[in-house]
Amino acid sequence: MYASASLSDHGSDGDGGGTDPLADPLSCDPLASIRARGRVALRAHVCEGRTRRASLREEGALRLRFPAETASRLDAVAVNVAGGMAGGDVYEVEIVAQAGAQVTFATASAEKVYRALGAPTRADLRLRAEAGARLAALPQETILFDGARLRRRVEIDLQGDARLVLCDLLVLGRAAMGEEVRTLDWADQWRLRRDGALVWADAARLQGDATARLASGATGAGARAFGLVLYAAPDAQSHLEPLRESLAQAGAYACEAGASCFDDLLLARFVAPDALGARRAMERALRLLPDGSPPRSWST
Repeated sequence: MYASASLSDHGSDGDGGGTDPLADPLSCDPLASIRARGRVALRAHVCEGRTRRASLREEGALRLRFPAETASRLDAVAVNVAGGMAGGDVYEVEIVAQAGAQVTFATASAEKVYRALGAPTRADLRLRAEAGARLAALPQETILFDGARLRRRVEIDLQGDARLVLCDLLVLGRAAMGEEVRTLDWADQWRLRRDGALVWADAARLQGDATARLASGATGAGARAFGLVLYAAPDAQSHLEPLRESLAQAGAYACEAGASCFDDLLLARFVAPDALGARRAMERALRLLPDGSPPRSWST
């Protein structure tokens, strides 16, 4: 289901010349005029020794809220006032941490992606950290319901010695509610660049009866939750062994996990039969990483 690579070719982004699985046009949707649109763009800079908003733009169903300011960091929490994502909806988030800034981005709740009758849901995340910046992207889980069609694209641009910690948790239905995902069309594309050079590319796609496809031991052994923790920084290698020691305890949460490190990039993946087990194992791992402690919004 996953395909990832560490790339050093500065002249290619690894997409190849085939059909882009995310390129589903919305123009063919007869209900496009009533679909939800949401976009937030935040640019943060250092002002008198503190990270503050340089600019903020909000459109449609997305809002950014800022909890009580800390001494040096800026916390931004995204709120989807539409209450979830449906087919044909388009959401875009852009976070820029300028030189020396420290920003934590989170979401107020889990994001829900509902059944799509026509065009897919589009969700794009763009993160940029300039030299000396520290950026943490710690959204809560994304829940895909039966019949969901989701296209996600994550673009990360780091400069110089910028540091990034990021987590992502994708959940197929709500296990506690007995929900099964029998019809699904989901595709992800991730790209991480440092100083313009592609360092890491990841792609995933799952179509059809997700419950059946993930039932066998070779594909998922019945897993419903898939997590990722990423730490990109010059000291990434030094955190590998402590992280692996933490992941060795993931079995206590009925979660399987593993980690690797290359090109100043530390990656950990989590697979679990439900969101709770994956989330607990991921929280434990995040607390070992600089700026990785889950924000207050996770407990609400």
